[in-house]
Amino acid sequence: MGENYEGRPLYFDAMGGLIRRKCPPSICVHGLSQLSPLIYSYYDHMLRGVDPNRMVFHTVACTDPGIKQGGLGSCTFRLSRERMPLLEFVLHNFRLIPYLFVWNRRQRGGCSAAQELSGGESPHPTEFMRRLPMSEGDLDAFLARPEREKRLRAMERFRDHRIVLRVVEAVACPAGHTSGEEIILDPCGRVLMEETGRDVCILALHKAWFRVLLLLERMAQAPEEGEPDLSGPLFDIPISCYGGAWPLGACGRILMLVGVRGAGSR
Repeated sequence: MGENYEGRPLYFDAMGGLIRRKCPPSICVHGLSQLSPLIYSYYDHMLRGVDPNRMVFHTVACTDPGIKQGGLGSCTFRLSRERMPLLEFVLHNFRLIPYLFVWNRRQRGGCSAAQELSGGESPHPTEFMRRLPMSEGDLDAFLARPEREKRLRAMERFRDHRIVLRVVEAVACPAGHTSGEEIILDPCGRVLMEETGRDVCILALHKAWFRVLLLLERMAQAPEEGEPDLSGPLFDIPISCYGGAWPLGACGRILMLVGVRGAGSR
């Protein structure tokens, strides 16, 4: 869907900036977002004087699990380094001058977002909010914006609910995650290790948070009266762990479904 096909590359400069004129006209954000960890690994290799083409974790899949799983299609990316021709290097950096020395300079100084906190009266915090691991000043600042207040009230309203990541498929997972296994989180987004019952691979959580964020958003936007709708077509599509590039990548793969379980269902 993003006009990617095998052999058509995306190009980034040494700072991780996308070189748009050398890329397809339409670039899918779901694939692009997954390349950030690999580019950080690229930085690490460069700073240590090691060839980034020797990276072990060099292959990653987009967040879409593919047509067979109900998605729109899936792409797998492999990161490698190529030397930029000298003329292209000079022209590319010349185009960056306005951003480095004009636009960026204008943005320096006080944080406008922090300035927006002043002048308004925060809602009175509930006892639940006071027990959160936040200072009184932080809590007042958090409640100064309506969207953040909704977030805290959702955490309180759904505090007896659990977000469940259920593994529906596992292939060559070196962390030992198996089909049918569940990873339990609370409405704050914290993994509850006592309820999960085992260690959890961070590569599984890396992509799962995209879907967890959708549920946290639904909770924050839920009407105060009646049962909220915490389901939908997106939640019926499995999401893969970061090792989803199996068998081309350096890891196995698990697919997960994400949902909410009420207090009476545990």
